[in-house]
Amino acid sequence: MAQQLMSYRVDYTRNAPQIVNWRPPQRPRDGGELAWLHRDHELDHGRGADASVRTFHVGVDEPAPMARVRTEQRPGARQAVYLVDDGYGAPLGRITYRRPPFARTQWIVEPAVGAAVRGYKGRLFWWAVWWPLGLMLSWVSLIIALFAEGDGGFGPPSRVIWRDEAGRAHLVFRGIADDYQVLEEGWDPRLVSALVGLHQSFDPSDGAPSEGWYGR
Repeated sequence: MAQQLMSYRVDYTRNAPQIVNWRPPQRPRDGGELAWLHRDHELDHGRGADASVRTFHVGVDEPAPMARVRTEQRPGARQAVYLVDDGYGAPLGRITYRRPPFARTQWIVEPAVGAAVRGYKGRLFWWAVWWPLGLMLSWVSLIIALFAEGDGGFGPPSRVIWRDEAGRAHLVFRGIADDYQVLEEGWDPRLVSALVGLHQSFDPSDGAPSEGWYGR
């Protein structure tokens, strides 16, 4: 299933989180509905508060889900490998999550067809700026938000650019815009939607519930 260049984001204003998409240069509010994110509680056994286990599906108004995500391997709470299929069992790809101590969170996407890509949370330059300055500002911002009963805060760098071995960018998550952009053709929208749901379960946008959509 060929993927035209699209942008994705998660809409948290509904009863259930929904992935929406739009094509540039349209604005986000002009976007169309794509699918819903549903956690499979009955299949999600033994998940602790800090565990990396994820079991959910991306649903549409059809008998079978558009994509299903389940944990294949979980060496530890800071890393896991997820399988993505089409709801009928046909594999769409594999997504690896790693969060090593004192290093950037890493995401690896291996499509069933096509080149694997790797992305890191934030750029090294902005992390170098954030650690001496941003960390202090984040605490000040958090205190101000708490006293003002606000929801926001100043967070660390969150941009992720998924690149292949040649360094070519395929996908990007823009933290400030809270959207995901497909930069290269050929990406299956079902796999991209699964990646969006998985990434948002670990790093939810500002408009998400306090525990993220998966923790609800």
